Amino acid sequence: MIAGIFNRSSRVRMTIIKGVFQCAVLLLLFCASNESSFAKDTTRILFIGNSYTGQIRGTLISLFKASPRGRSIEMEFITPGGKTLEAHLKNETISKIIAEGNWDYVILQDQSQTPAVYPKRFESAAIKLDKLIDAAGAKTVFYQTWGRRDGDKQNAKRFPSYKAMQKALSKSYATTARRCNAILVPVGDTWALVRKSDVDLGKALYASDGSHPSGKGAYLAACVFYASIFRQSPQAINFRGGVSDSEAALILKSVRQTTGK
Repeated sequence: MIAGIFNRSSRVRMTIIKGVFQCAVLLLLFCASNESSFAKDTTRILFIGNSYTGQIRGTLISLFKASPRGRSIEMEFITPGGKTLEAHLKNETISKIIAEGNWDYVILQDQSQTPAVYPKRFESAAIKLDKLIDAAGAKTVFYQTWGRRDGDKQNAKRFPSYKAMQKALSKSYATTARRCNAILVPVGDTWALVRKSDVDLGKALYASDGSHPSGKGAYLAACVFYASIFRQSPQAINFRGGVSDSEAALILKSVRQTTGK
């Protein structure tokens, strides 16, 4: 009798232990599933460029953080001044960062004159970087920049005006993006629309050197990035970066024209 009770108690304990073990396994699987889902919801973006990227960095981060996706976006920047994509390509550390960073998007921006002045060199370096990005499982994105305010004085015969330089930049970036089946972020084309619509605001997009972006230019660039990458309008994002309501309205209208968002 006592032995029968003992055996039943043992079986009960074993059943309880087995049940606890199964619950623990299910809990671990649930946590792993949630962790995987969280990882998928996070968008990791690597920016490779120079000062044209570095000088929009703060505005870009602020606008992205203020967006509905803000908490799920992680960004890193490699932006030494004046660097070309050729130089970045030769840097083994950058190749390693691309390969091991688990990125969703890798943004490429060449030195501001190179795609216009040396389109073949730009294209060659871009295609090689695109192959590294593809191998890492990420998507290549090209940051199309803008022509200098008064033309390229270092190449005055070829690009005596802003329009001439912008035309060459737009063509070079668009052609290379198509060859790489990449996303094009048409900042330069949006910049051109603003310049055409409002001369004063168009000039105000530039810093005093007539080359780099001002705060207003950085806001324009950030809006184009958001619309191009996430395919959503930046209209409702509660961040203006010091841009007036009327200026923001014109910039956002131009963004819709170039990106559809």
